[in-house]
Amino acid sequence: MWKSIVSAAIALLVLTGCAIHPLPEDFSGVDTPDIVKRIRCETRDAVQTVVIAWVDKLAQSGDPIAQQLSATYAQNREATSQFGPELFPGRAYDKVRTLIRTFYRTGVAYNFDLNITEDNDLTSQANLLRVLPEHVFRLNVGAGALRKRSNQRTFTVTDTFEYLLKTLNDPSRGSYCNGQIVAANYIYPITGRIGVEKLVKDFIELTLFGNLAGSNNGAVPAMTDKLVFTTTLNASATPSVVFTRVTTAFDLADAQLTASAKRSDVHQVAIALALAGNEAADLATMRTYLFTAPRAGGAPTAAVRKTGGGSQTLYVGDRVTGGGTPSEVLAVIAIDQMKRRELQLYPAQ
Repeated sequence: MWKSIVSAAIALLVLTGCAIHPLPEDFSGVDTPDIVKRIRCETRDAVQTVVIAWVDKLAQSGDPIAQQLSATYAQNREATSQFGPELFPGRAYDKVRTLIRTFYRTGVAYNFDLNITEDNDLTSQANLLRVLPEHVFRLNVGAGALRKRSNQRTFTVTDTFEYLLKTLNDPSRGSYCNGQIVAANYIYPITGRIGVEKLVKDFIELTLFGNLAGSNNGAVPAMTDKLVFTTTLNASATPSVVFTRVTTAFDLADAQLTASAKRSDVHQVAIALALAGNEAADLATMRTYLFTAPRAGGAPTAAVRKTGGGSQTLYVGDRVTGGGTPSEVLAVIAIDQMKRRELQLYPAQ
């Protein structure tokens, strides 16, 4: 019987995911690369939705090119991977081409912070009983194993709207997003749809129509969302056994085994969208084109540490490292600024 109790308690610890190196897939069944895939592909899906909505609106105004594209996209959403400024030739479409080029250069940065903590405890208690002529002698014996493991995994990925739409899911590169568009997961949210579409739509709406401004001179649009998901699993079992035979020798009167397991997964993902440098100048023209007050200016002047050259730059910040195009770098900077604000240092009292 005692062996059965021990086996049951050990089985509990196994079922709750005892691991030497805790990872998201231990509980969710979805590993880190697939988590990244799902969020990048959700962002791509949001960009597709915005493109289709814009083409449909242009088609409603009677534009023949937009009407043809609208009909194509209604039949095949993946046809948006061929969308680009070259589809609108001629001087009559100068502003349209500028608009498409501007938003294709929008940078996206995703900063992941996956923090997992596991507690796996196994304790036992036994009561030994001996009956003597004048009294009863009881001896309590206890033992335990308390185990705790944790793992924190952080990294940053960057994209542009153009890369997401035209390259990310290219069949010649393995159709990256096939099977990665999933529903929301309310138990383990980071493995499902997390609501990127609202961020993309709000960024475009505020940047184009609302004069969204950065923190420096009002010229560089940027927006950052930080999502925090916490999933905690608790399980415990306390089997016991009572023995009735009592003699003058020490006998096991009763015994108890307690097994408990707790796992806490705290996942943070910060997503930033940004337009930098020449893109901001193009944006000013677009605001004029769309009947709103133009705003123009230069790039941000914040002190940063960069390495690399050409059109691709690596930004090494205080809390985040990442890079790519100027807009991708600005998106990384936006996340770095947000994380710096999270760390508040107070003088000793």
